[in-house]
Amino acid sequence: MRRQLFQYVCSGIGFVIFSTVVSSHVQAQTEQEVTASRLKGVEFLKSQQQEDGSWEFEGHPVGITALCTMALLENGIPVNDPLIQKGRQFVLKDSEKLKSTYDLSLAILLLSRIGNREDKAEIRRFAARLIAGQTTTGGWSYTCPLASASSLSNPRARPKLGTSPGDNSCTQFAVLGLWTASRSNINIDDSMIGVARRFVETQNEDGGWSYKLPTEEMKEPSRNSMTLAGLFCLTVARATKIRSLNQDVLKDAESRTETKKEGDTLISDPIFAKGLEMAGTYAAGISASSARYFLWSTERVGVLLGLETLGKTDWFSKGASALIQTQKEDGSWEDSRGKLAETAFAILFLRKANLGSDISRMLNGEPAKKFQIYTQEKKPEFETLQAAVAAAKAGDLIRVNGDGPFGVPHLEIDKDLSIEAGFGYAPVFQYERGKNRLGLRSRPERDPDVRHILRVSKGTLALEGIGFEFDPPEVGKDVPWAAIVVNGGNLKMLNCTISEQNDKGMAAVQFLKPTDSTITNCFFVGGRASFEIEGTGKQSISVDDSILFSRKIFSVLKSTGTTAGGDINLNLSHCTVQGAEGFVFERFVKNIHVKSDHCAFKVENLGLSMLSAKGSKENRSFAGDANVYDVDDWLGLSGKAESGVTDVKSWSQFWGNTDETSLGDTLAFAFRRPNNSFNHRYKPEDWEVSESSPLLARGLDFGAKPASVGAGAGFSRFRSSILYNEWKQKQLAEAK
Repeated sequence: MRRQLFQYVCSGIGFVIFSTVVSSHVQAQTEQEVTASRLKGVEFLKSQQQEDGSWEFEGHPVGITALCTMALLENGIPVNDPLIQKGRQFVLKDSEKLKSTYDLSLAILLLSRIGNREDKAEIRRFAARLIAGQTTTGGWSYTCPLASASSLSNPRARPKLGTSPGDNSCTQFAVLGLWTASRSNINIDDSMIGVARRFVETQNEDGGWSYKLPTEEMKEPSRNSMTLAGLFCLTVARATKIRSLNQDVLKDAESRTETKKEGDTLISDPIFAKGLEMAGTYAAGISASSARYFLWSTERVGVLLGLETLGKTDWFSKGASALIQTQKEDGSWEDSRGKLAETAFAILFLRKANLGSDISRMLNGEPAKKFQIYTQEKKPEFETLQAAVAAAKAGDLIRVNGDGPFGVPHLEIDKDLSIEAGFGYAPVFQYERGKNRLGLRSRPERDPDVRHILRVSKGTLALEGIGFEFDPPEVGKDVPWAAIVVNGGNLKMLNCTISEQNDKGMAAVQFLKPTDSTITNCFFVGGRASFEIEGTGKQSISVDDSILFSRKIFSVLKSTGTTAGGDINLNLSHCTVQGAEGFVFERFVKNIHVKSDHCAFKVENLGLSMLSAKGSKENRSFAGDANVYDVDDWLGLSGKAESGVTDVKSWSQFWGNTDETSLGDTLAFAFRRPNNSFNHRYKPEDWEVSESSPLLARGLDFGAKPASVGAGAGFSRFRSSILYNEWKQKQLAEAK
């Protein structure tokens, strides 16, 4: 009976991980009301965790613990919070015996979301059990065999498929877990073929799906949550097939054409379209009496498909109203099965857990014109970024619906503008030699206006999820290249990657005029400097949760103008820094102030060219907190070391005891990267703390979180968190 109750409760869980960002406005309620309700639910769930890290639900302690932990994570509780870590530890405690379909799937979701590298082996083990648990009907029942991870590469080692018809609730859970596991390079192609066959062959006449498979003796009516499960499973099965074809470089042109056609026709497929129509009917019936798992399931499909309405129903407004009306005084929601699952469903609905953007591009295929001005009424599309920028108005958002690479010839930005990766895409911009202002072929060796990919001269440019590969041509002389130049205005970068590999010595970002810019979750590889700054006045540059790997990290130069300039504030938080030189400051630039907390520095010299006068803090300040230093040489003037600064203690004392909580130790990363070796293929995960490092236990206390860094997968992961919504809201507030 308890098993059935948990199964019934969870019939809508499957959609938490798979959604994309759509408009976040609320019609029937204010944002404040929704946020207050959601946070009240968070506090209730926090209060219910047991001492051992679990939440209680008889028969499925792992499943309910993973669900509640996920709900807290998706509502802003940090991954290193003791609540989350205790939940994770409980889920892993008896992993060798775990065989429930629900528990295995939820455990995969949670461990993938937390992103610890040491959990990948458990994810593989759980995925192997799910694959082995699929039956000949293409579905799953309550339990799976205890298959080993080795069976993933040796199908003959798997047990023979069972013949149970299973049910569609267990099946959508297994599909959810396997799709998530597939992001860790686990092949699920064969499993999804069976899933597609199951739902194609068993759709009811009204377009919905039932809980059990129909038989000759009995045919169950459609259920709301199972109809959404059917849509979800068909989408994942189709996306898996398309991804497999796209990854097969041996496919001929005809097969690639077929791939695009399948993506283009998913929503118009008769079976899928009929199911979607039925989902609209169910959404129209949302009310205060609607089950929370149904509301959550509706939200998963609506957000997954990017639809603010299902049928004619504004599902979020209607669902949020229903939830706010029915929340209890203690912050929970409750039905006959208890409070925990209901509350988890509710707060996940209210925050629109925007996960799964990697599946969205499969729904309509890749457009012929990749650059779309999303904020304009007709959402026009353009063949090039240059054309889109020219047509954009101040405040517009350009969405890049393609991977590229796209050649960009030194493009000028002179207005408030946002450029972001479309859902499921990882666009790459490459330097392209274009034409100069006279319409002639550019000569970068002579013309400083053509030595970049993007240049901001006015307004604020926001970049999200964009990769920059900067390998300019050989022009016969050394040229001070820069991927992005800020020559006025501000730059806001989120989950971008900038890399070089042809050793032309770029600056990843160059600041030439006063600015207030932020760099968040970014990954910089190569070049003469990560940041090159001319001291031209008040400049504030904040870098958070980023990985910086370059010869120099921060290089401050004397202004090319008539004054020395100065008043520069550099703020670093939770960054991982590797290079030959950390802080390289021209001695005549005044008033440079650095703050750094929870950063990891692995540099040959931290600041041998940092001071403006020997033995003096004049025009310089440094304040640190909980940093880790692996440094050979510490501090000096114009490359000459201060003899009294040889370790963390003397470093802190020099600055006035402003870095007393930091430590010095050997930093070892997952892969050893020499300081003069740069490549586009490097990944943020290469800078995970090595498993052999004694600092591994402190891995969440300092440095960047590689799983959420950079374009592509890192952006997809961060975009799925509530932190992304908060980042967006902050940008909007600053723009007003």
